[in-house]
Amino acid sequence: MYRIPVPYFKLRSDFSILDVSKEVTHLFYPVTSFLHIVDSESRNKLKRLLNVPSPGKMEINLNTIESPTTLFTIHYNYQPKEDIIHLVCLNESASYNHIQFEFQQIKEKIQRGAWEKVIPTPVEENTHNINLQQASRKISTIYDLLNIIQHDLQSAGKEEYAELIRSELADIKEFISK
Repeated sequence: MYRIPVPYFKLRSDFSILDVSKEVTHLFYPVTSFLHIVDSESRNKLKRLLNVPSPGKMEINLNTIESPTTLFTIHYNYQPKEDIIHLVCLNESASYNHIQFEFQQIKEKIQRGAWEKVIPTPVEENTHNINLQQASRKISTIYDLLNIIQHDLQSAGKEEYAELIRSELADIKEFISK
């Protein structure tokens, strides 16, 4: 099992660790129970996998060597007769980093006054209304994405960034609603 090229855990139903892949040793501190690396807010969610059909998948936050909270999609297969859980962990932070990067680019364009690159300049009044509706939807999407990464910002002690982003979005929304 040590040679499996992804983070893999073989667990008992009490989440004690029976075996791991080499990738686990690079990502997580050595522990005897998988619950020790699961973020406190994700533990109850993880325990539910014992009561749902297998195989399955879910998103949980895990404590890695690099970060106190990292989002992972776990793919699991619980075999109650053998009292074994097979679990593969896939790090999802790269996809959220991409979203953060795109959001930062949009924010910089807005701050430079490059509105036409964020919201194209309309040719007709009808097009103008459609673009403003699209901009409002995009702002709502950014709010939703911000809610997704809110916990990570708080964990990193950067909750003031979330408030700054919300304030900037409110200003933008007010500007386009005029």
